[in-house]
Order: sequence, then C-alpha cells, then structure tokens
Amino acid sequence: MKKISKKAILKDCKIDCKEVTIEDGVKLENVYIKAKSLVVHKNSVLFSCKLFSEGSIIIGKDCTIKENTVVNAFRGITIGDRTIIDRDVMIGGMQSQHSEIYVGNDCVILYRSYLNTTRKITIGNKVGIGGYCLIFTHSSWPNVLEGAPFKFKEVIIEDKVWLPWNVTVFPGAVIRKNAILGGGSVVTGDISENVFAAGVPAKIIKKNTNITRSKKHQILIEIIRDYHGYANEFLGIKNNLIETKKEIRIRFDEASIVFCKDFLGIKKSDIVLGFTIPKTVKNKFEWIEFDSLTSNVKSSVGKKFLMFIKRYGIRII
Repeated sequence: MKKISKKAILKDCKIDCKEVTIEDGVKLENVYIKAKSLVVHKNSVLFSCKLFSEGSIIIGKDCTIKENTVVNAFRGITIGDRTIIDRDVMIGGMQSQHSEIYVGNDCVILYRSYLNTTRKITIGNKVGIGGYCLIFTHSSWPNVLEGAPFKFKEVIIEDKVWLPWNVTVFPGAVIRKNAILGGGSVVTGDISENVFAAGVPAKIIKKNTNITRSKKHQILIEIIRDYHGYANEFLGIKNNLIETKKEIRIRFDEASIVFCKDFLGIKKSDIVLGFTIPKTVKNKFEWIEFDSLTSNVKSSVGKKFLMFIKRYGIRII
C-alpha cells in the first residue's frame, strides 16, 4: 500500500518497500530506499542518499539527509524531527539481527562520520555529532580463539550530548545527558551526565555548571552585537545598533530586534527577545523566549535571527 501526497516531490527515486507513506512537502531526489515499510513525515528533504533495512524506516518531519550518505540497519531506522544528517555520512557496516539505529529530534550528524550498526545505536534528542566521528558497536579482527580481544555491544548517547569533531566511541559506551566531549577523545565506557570529558581514554575533567541570569544577559547582548555586524557585512542587510541602559536594539527597515529589561517602550514592529516573556507581550508582538526555547516569529527579520543563533547552540522551536 502506498500513500504519497500530491504535495510531495519525488525525482529519480527508487523506493522498494511494500508499504509507503510520504507526507506533504517532502522532497526526494536521486534516492534509493529499500525496506519493509517507509514513512517520511512532512517537509523532509532527502537528496542523493541510500537507506536500507529489512524492517521499517521512519523519517521525522523537517529532516534533511544530504548527498552520498548511506544508512543501513537490519532491524530498523528511525530519524527524529528536524534532524540533519550531513553529506558523506556512513551508517552501517557489518549487520546482524541486532542492527538498528535510532536518532532523536533536533540532532545533527556531520560530514564523514561513521556509525557502525552491528548492534543498536541509540541517540537521544538535541545531540550534536561533529564531522569525522567514529561510533562502533563491534570490535574484533584477530582470531578470538587465540586470545584476541573482542566486543559486541550497543552504544547509547543520551539527550543534549555534544561530540565535537574526531571523537571515537567504542562498543558498550554510554554517554549520559548533557555531557560534552573534547575533540579527539576516545570513549571506552560510561561518561556521567553534566560533565566535560576528554582524552584517550576520555576522563572527566570537570562538571558542567549552570550560569547566572546576569551572565546569560551578557552573552545574549554579545550575540545581538555579533548579529548586527553579520547582517550588515555578510547578509548585506543595513541596520543600526542602538544600546541604552534599558535595552539593546537592532533596527532594520521593516522591524527591530529588541532585548530590554522591563518590556517598556516596545514598538509595534518589534521582535521581542527575553528569557521569560509576559503573556501580555506575547499577545501583541513577535517574540523569542530563551528559557522555554520557543518563539512566535513570522517576519523575515525574525526568521533570519533564529537561523543565526543556531551557531551558538540555541535552537528555538
């Protein structure tokens, strides 16, 4: 049974599946998919990639899988909403009855990373995996009957973990939520939550600590100043930066981005930034709220700013 939306675009694709559901806004170009069943949710884009499974393949909404990427997992493939898999990523290798890959929402797996799915790999929400990372679920080569080491075990990476470039993860590793690894590290066992770990093998260097509200304000002001220059010089969108004791404002022709202490003096075309924004303000203006990581933005000015702050790890829904 095949249910393919008339609002989906499929070009030069081969889909070898008994059951297919492709929703509105999906774009598939030069894609080969083989599985028992396939579901691609709204607005996802797959380009020049290949996906293989003897089970189900589920792609969440607003996902991107880029060119030359291969995903192979015998039992099943699940990719969460708004997740990006960069070009030249390889997910697969030697298969078994345990082979499976699960990736949560709002994740990214960058350029030329390799994830071995001999056993299951589970990746939580909001996980960042940098380029050239290696994740293994099996390790063997010399004859084990002659005393050579071997290991076959799943890997678990919990929510909000960051693996920068060139991190290697060995079979059986569990990386707990909010952990950050140093570049070039090798993970051989468990990494506790809320820590920074680095080295070969990776060891805990320090615990991650929450920053004060005052420090958050300082960082946000730095980001706003950075965006002022970025919009002017890189995007070529003229704007003026205005700073007073009560607010910092970037004024564009069509709207302004403003961060203020008391929400007084806000104008009709303002896009209001804040950590906790009163409902009375939310009902009247476009807004971006950093504590809840939510927004109500319709203007191009606001959307460009939302895209920009992703480089600081701030991903607003």
